[in-house]
Amino acid sequence: MENKENIRILLTDDDEDEREFFGQAIADLHLNYQVEFCKNGVELLDRLYDKNTDIPDIIFLDLNMPILSGFETLQKIREDNRFKNIPIIAIYSTSATPDGVKNTFKLGANAYIVKPISFTDQKNMLKKVIEIDWIEKSANAKIESFVITL
Repeated sequence: MENKENIRILLTDDDEDEREFFGQAIADLHLNYQVEFCKNGVELLDRLYDKNTDIPDIIFLDLNMPILSGFETLQKIREDNRFKNIPIIAIYSTSATPDGVKNTFKLGANAYIVKPISFTDQKNMLKKVIEIDWIEKSANAKIESFVITL
C-alpha cells in the first residue's frame, strides 16, 4: 500500500480516546495518509453506501461496539461485492481469543490485531499493517498468519 498516494484509512471505534490515539499515531508516522473516523458500525455502513464519499483503502474495525458489533458490521460489508477488496483489520481490545480470531477470519476480515497499549507500539503496529501487500496476503489467506503481532 505504500506506493499509493494519499491512502484513505478509516477507523471505526466507539471510544473517542481510541480514535484520537489512532489518529495521532498515524500523524506521527509522517506519511501521506488521510484518516477518517466512524463511531459505530451503522455510521460506517452509511459512509460506505454514500455515493459522494470515496471508498477507503483500508478499514480498521473495532469488534466491541454498541448498536452494531464489529462482527455484524464486518458481515454486512462482506455481503456487498463493492467492498470485497477493501482490507479490513479487525481490532480487539483485550486479546486474540480463538473464537474471535476464527469468527473474524470466516466473516472475511483480512487480519486481526490486539489494540496496542503503548503509543509507540500503536505506531509500530499501524506502520506494519499499512505496509502489507494486501492483494498478495488476501490471495494467500491462512488462519495461521491472520493475527498480526509486533
